[in-house]
Amino acid sequence: MSHSGKIYLNILKEIDQIITHDKLTSGDKLPSERDLAERLKVGRSSVREALRALELLDLIETRKGEGTFIQQSGSHRLAEVLANFFLKDKQARRDVTETRKLIEVEAVRLACTRATEPQLHKLKSYIEASHATWSGGEIPVEEDYLFHKTLVECSHNNLILNIWKPLVEYSKIALKESLSRQGRPEDSMKEHFIIYESVALGDEEKAVSALKNHLENSRF
Repeated sequence: MSHSGKIYLNILKEIDQIITHDKLTSGDKLPSERDLAERLKVGRSSVREALRALELLDLIETRKGEGTFIQQSGSHRLAEVLANFFLKDKQARRDVTETRKLIEVEAVRLACTRATEPQLHKLKSYIEASHATWSGGEIPVEEDYLFHKTLVECSHNNLILNIWKPLVEYSKIALKESLSRQGRPEDSMKEHFIIYESVALGDEEKAVSALKNHLENSRF
């Protein structure tokens, strides 16, 4: 990727972080070009170029004399656009999949001896929340993500969690595609329950094998 391409990608990432940091949602106004340039310490022309790309992707809307606003679909789609930048390369996707698996498997090993009662309760509640969302006709993408995040938190190793998070944040679009397959949500929830049960029992071998099976079936 060229130097200017890297700057441009960084600006997109920074704008995504500003949206998250400022808790902006659909309909909210983005900071002005000048403010963005100052906050990101880049030229206004680079900011303008990034904003134009986001407008073409229908993520933001510029209103004459009013400013730039986040479109109805909100900032979540920006993470999906970034995911496509990072994961369109086959090798990059394979690396993400492989690294996620290595990290999550080791986190689950630790979770079998370190998970606390409140954490186990949280794991179970995300499985129940997935069932409720699915019964309501929605795909439980967020609940699925939170189940895995809690699983990694059960390792009580912050470095593991901080390495895991960006890998999976940018895979959410792939997660939705995976869960959209016929019959997959039901199977996924059953697999989550086996993982939860194994961790609760402290059965490391069963927990690792259940997680590996789940990640394989999830096409991660």
